[in-house]
Parts: sequence; C-alpha cells; structure tokens
Amino acid sequence: MGFADWKALFFLTLKAPKEAARHLMALDLPTQALWMALSLVSVVTSMIFAGLLQMAPMPADEMGALIRGTPAYDAPLIFALLQWARAVVSVFVLYWVGTAFGGQGRLVDVLAVMAWLQAVTFVLMLGIVVLGVAVPFVSSLLILAMAVWWIWAVISALDVAHGFDSMVKSAAVLIVSVIGATIGLSIFVGVVASVFVGTV
Repeated sequence: MGFADWKALFFLTLKAPKEAARHLMALDLPTQALWMALSLVSVVTSMIFAGLLQMAPMPADEMGALIRGTPAYDAPLIFALLQWARAVVSVFVLYWVGTAFGGQGRLVDVLAVMAWLQAVTFVLMLGIVVLGVAVPFVSSLLILAMAVWWIWAVISALDVAHGFDSMVKSAAVLIVSVIGATIGLSIFVGVVASVFVGTV
C-alpha cells in the first residue's frame, strides 16, 4: 500500500471504522510489524505527551505539585514504559475477553485494529495540539469529540475483529477489558514500584 492508500484508510476509519477494520484485516499484515507499530506509536505518543507537560506552565498550588509528581512529568521514560505495557496488555485482554464472549477472531486481528486505531488517534492528537495553539478554546471540544469517536471506533473494530455482529456485545468486551487491564496494570505498577523501592 502506498501513501494514498493509507490516507484513504485513515479517512475511512474516521467515517466507517467497521469497513476500515475489514479492509485492514484483509491486508493480513505481518504480526511482527504490527507489534512494532503498536510499540512505536505508544512510546512516541507518551514521549510527546510528557514533553508537552514539561513545557506547560505548572500552577504553584497542590494541583501543580501533584502533576509534577506524576511519571509523565517526573519520569517520562517510566511513563513511556507503562504506556507501552498498557497497549500490549490491552491487546491480549481484548482478545481473551472477546474469545470468552464467543468471539471467533484471531489475536493478530485484534492487534491489527488496535495498532491502527492507536496510530489514527496519534495523528488526531497531533492535529488537536497544533490547532489548540492557534485556537485554544476549540481544543477541549475536539478532545471530547475524539474521545467519543474513539469509543465508537474501538467497539466497531472489535465487532469486526471478533465476528460478533453485535455492538452491544463488543461494548461489553471493551468495558470488561478496561476493568481487567486496569487491575493487571495496577499489579504490574505495584511490582515495579516495589522493586525500585527495594533497591533504594
């Protein structure tokens, strides 16, 4: 596929994520390339977010102190690692939960649609950041619109990847997966924190 094809798929994803997911799965992209793409987008997105946070003026109150104490501000590399882990864990959880709900999709199908959606979201986020510099009051509305679109796109893509033909079931998979991934990452963060604390 050339640039024009990816561009067309990008706009198709914005308008009809189900159709875009079918087209993406039909490409049968190599699994290793998909994992690399997911990892790259996750890390780059995290580093850009951390960089923007570093450049933003911090309030001098408790909220500012709280932000400065977050990994995104205080330890961007650890933040990038956590976001990468979140992306990888999410793929497996979405696959396992979908299978438990009767889904017939392959792990590589879930990986393909989630890696692509993350890439699309990354491009949208960059657009919002650039537009926010010129028209600040619009950025918050665009972020809200992107969040709503993302939920709809993920549910639609999961519906295709798992072969459900039921948006309700796909929504249930997303909800259960978010809860499961949150618990899993909490355990992971706790283990990592205990290791670092133990070495101090």
